[in-house]
Amino acid sequence: MARRDYYAVLGVARAASPDEVKQAFRTLAMRWHPDRNPGDTQAEVRFREVAEAWDVVGDPEKRARYDRLGSLYTHDGRPPRPEDVNEMFLDALGGLFGRKKAGDRGEDLRYTLQLTLEEAAAGTERVVAIHRTLSCRDCGGSGDAAEGRAACEPCSGSGRSATRRFLRNDCAHCAGKGYRPTARCGRCSGEGRRANEEQLRVKVPAGVATGQKLKLRGKGNDGPGLLGGVQGPPGDLLVVVDVDEHALFRRRGNDLLCEVPIRFPEAALGAEITVPTLDGTTRIRVPPGTPSGKSFRLPGRGMPAPEGSVRGDLHARVVVEIPSALPPEAVAVLEEFSRKAGEGSYPKRSAWLHALRERGA
Repeated sequence: MARRDYYAVLGVARAASPDEVKQAFRTLAMRWHPDRNPGDTQAEVRFREVAEAWDVVGDPEKRARYDRLGSLYTHDGRPPRPEDVNEMFLDALGGLFGRKKAGDRGEDLRYTLQLTLEEAAAGTERVVAIHRTLSCRDCGGSGDAAEGRAACEPCSGSGRSATRRFLRNDCAHCAGKGYRPTARCGRCSGEGRRANEEQLRVKVPAGVATGQKLKLRGKGNDGPGLLGGVQGPPGDLLVVVDVDEHALFRRRGNDLLCEVPIRFPEAALGAEITVPTLDGTTRIRVPPGTPSGKSFRLPGRGMPAPEGSVRGDLHARVVVEIPSALPPEAVAVLEEFSRKAGEGSYPKRSAWLHALRERGA
């Protein structure tokens, strides 16, 4: 279904002659041609709109069908769908009762916020610099220069269509603005929007994790252009959380995992060792004969849950570190220890040797 008034796109009246339509197309095509506007995405969009309008209005048969059907015109020649008819009727009712349809919604923006694990655990507030595209204040988002506007002839500058007696709606030639632009806004170069850097405050709740999104509604780009004089709603800003790797902790859900290296005598004889936590350190007791890889759970010392439920746990996994180099005196002590301890001090090794001998028997 045709969504734009092709005559308004070309800037000609419905009664324009074929030569007038052709001249208008050539002028606009030259103005918005991508080769003349390298890198200008808005120029590409307008060039496609002009080409689409010329394809219909420049063809006598298509033009006649478009004049009959108006916004219900379809490029493939098929009859309009029921929902298209309903949409046209609702638009007309909106014009009757003073409701205007807004322009397109602005684009959403995405920003990655780097946090330390401690910041993610406690929650924080950050001020971030966001590059947004906002409506131009000079032209009000229309892209037209205030001093370069001519009254719309078909509606006599009223912005209202006089083609219907009862369902009066916006003039299709000027989209309800009442004027026809003759010059682009110099501040935004006719785009209707300008780039802007804005400082925004982001509140980060406690317990956030990598990949979690915080939405700031209405803090994306402003809507592009106007429709019926109404600015489209702005997009949203999606702040994506990225929590840095930590030197001591690994996260598993709301639990924290921590490896604590201990010495062999501490594992064999038992000891009180220091374990790091998010808010400092604590001490735990390691019983005698603790094997390497044994984990100790510290309830409630992990990450807070984002929904405010019970805090996670901290799991401290002890790892017995074997020295790689020893002085001669220490070697002699260990050799003496090995002789005096005997095989009975190693029940797992004794069982393993027994199974090995049984297998070989």
